[in-house]
Amino acid sequence: MLHALLALLTVAASDSTPRLKRDSLEAVVIRATRTAPSAPQAVTLLDATALQRGYVGADLPLRLQTTVGATGHSESGALGNYSYLRVRGIDQTRLSISYDGVPLNDPEDQVLYFSNLPDLTNSLSSAQLQRGVGTSAFGTAAWAGALQLAGPALATAARGSAVDVTVGSFGTRRVAGELRSGVRGAWSGYLRATTQSTDGYRRQSGNDARSLLATGAWLGTNDLIKLTVIAGHSANALAYVAPSVETLERDRRANPLTPDERDRFTQSLISAQWSHAFSTSRVQTTAYRNAASGDYDVAIGSELWNFALTHEWYGVNSVWSASGTRWSVDAGAHLSTYARDHALRIRPALATDVYRNTGQKDEQSAFAKARWTSGRWQLFGDAQLRRASFDYTADRAAGITLAPISWGFFNPKVGAAFSLRPALTWTLSLARSGREPARNDLFGGFDNVDTTNAAFIGPLGRVRPERVDDLESVLGWAGRTAAVTMTAYQMAFRDEIAPIGVLSYIGLPLRKNVARSDRRGIEVDGRWSASARVTLTANVALQRARIAEYRDDNSGISYRDVPPLLSPARIANVGARIVLGRGVSIDLDGRAVSESFLANTGDARFTVPAAAWLDGGIVWERAAWSTTLRVANTTDARVALAGYTDGTTAYHFPLAARHLMLRVRWAR
Repeated sequence: MLHALLALLTVAASDSTPRLKRDSLEAVVIRATRTAPSAPQAVTLLDATALQRGYVGADLPLRLQTTVGATGHSESGALGNYSYLRVRGIDQTRLSISYDGVPLNDPEDQVLYFSNLPDLTNSLSSAQLQRGVGTSAFGTAAWAGALQLAGPALATAARGSAVDVTVGSFGTRRVAGELRSGVRGAWSGYLRATTQSTDGYRRQSGNDARSLLATGAWLGTNDLIKLTVIAGHSANALAYVAPSVETLERDRRANPLTPDERDRFTQSLISAQWSHAFSTSRVQTTAYRNAASGDYDVAIGSELWNFALTHEWYGVNSVWSASGTRWSVDAGAHLSTYARDHALRIRPALATDVYRNTGQKDEQSAFAKARWTSGRWQLFGDAQLRRASFDYTADRAAGITLAPISWGFFNPKVGAAFSLRPALTWTLSLARSGREPARNDLFGGFDNVDTTNAAFIGPLGRVRPERVDDLESVLGWAGRTAAVTMTAYQMAFRDEIAPIGVLSYIGLPLRKNVARSDRRGIEVDGRWSASARVTLTANVALQRARIAEYRDDNSGISYRDVPPLLSPARIANVGARIVLGRGVSIDLDGRAVSESFLANTGDARFTVPAAAWLDGGIVWERAAWSTTLRVANTTDARVALAGYTDGTTAYHFPLAARHLMLRVRWAR
């Protein structure tokens, strides 16, 4: 339906339609929803080579934490278990995440749990991380940024296969196999299967996971049909509760949770994509199904509560793109429907539900973008209309009924780029984005609503949608051996649904509206090829973030002009790649992060201390073989990466002590 509607915007194809490049036809939605190189947004693009640099199986947030203005951590302290990315100090739920244009943020939680899709990084052809509001895409609207992932490129793939083995500290083991058919006539396919496990740095924080990614395409003259299947299964020993600072001083590997507190989740994504080239434009339509099911155990007093979650998510999106010598136009639309069942059982009586409720989330959105070039100027315009609705079916014994709620948003963006000289470009953009609350925000951290808590939760409209106005200025220079990009930004928030630094009884962060807040800063990102053998990189992010007024609900005290939690004022990264010869190279990555607060009160007792650490590795490549020895936290620094407070004690998630990973890859 969407494909047909968008096709009416273009001229019908004729027998004389020229054959477009197959890779261009494959990536219509990627090009339409990503930030273009000349567009006025702050962005980092990592191709497959950059993503594989130093990769030993860690979740993607840990690979991206060396990008500009980003921080990341894993609850286990090392490679596996649950991991999270923050951009400009804003948490991962505020990132719009997609794979080949298909949205991945869970509509209820507004987050992607990367542990459900292990080793996904190993199959990506590229990843683009936008900072700020960015450009319009599908699914949850971008707030802090957007992470847009591209799967294996089939239209240009070479035939081959690979076997990838990693072993290392904390009982880490990973084995992956990969097959690429290459383009054989009109067909191309890719398959990757992985099994991996680790004991985790912190006690009882291990992970046992398996994953599969299979994709295939039929490549016609002016058509492309592509089918993709991603499946993952992960079993984690839970570690979402952090040790206190005092406990960490005695035992860096402490985990307050018991060995019985574990989870088991399976997630799958199936998408079917059809692309068609008209004489002057292209259309691409994708239908998808995202499903997940699993459960996790939480010790409540002397009982072990088992929370079960199952969701079904169906959607379709379509993009139409056309371009000329001096202009381009993209338009897109998206429809989705999502339902998730929540159930509680108490072990060992897993056949008896204490409660069962269902949340349903539907979304409709459309965007249009245009670019115009005139001399040294490029002008950009982008507008999105988005509607989201939430309906709740309470447990039959709950004794309450909640009225459904819906939200509507208009998210406009304008910008301009000016070429000061061939190697120097200045861009300026102004964007607005609005977002609805997540289910956990609406329910105040409760998983079930009944007569005991309905009055406390109140009507669903109690939590207001949030809005941000984002002004970004980017100055970029690119020379023959060096490149530097400098970004200045001002983000003004209204009714931000801000984390308060406290976890709910099931381990989810609690948040509340703050009327006014802002973030402003400068980001510098540079690269220098000092010689044919030495490449140096560096980036620094300086930020001043403030909440105009924050009221602590427990004490009733109001705090004015205070920094928001986990938003360091300074983040810096330096890197070096040195080619020694005979297939041997060395990678070094240094990182420094300033102090950040654990609460929105500015209380110096509750902070994550400033820290610096160094990772390094040596790579030996010979014929079809590649061997990587990676040493993380080489100086064995005592580092905390995130945490929270209950108002009396600080709790920290530690970075693992010095540890080694050995990766051996054979590819042909």
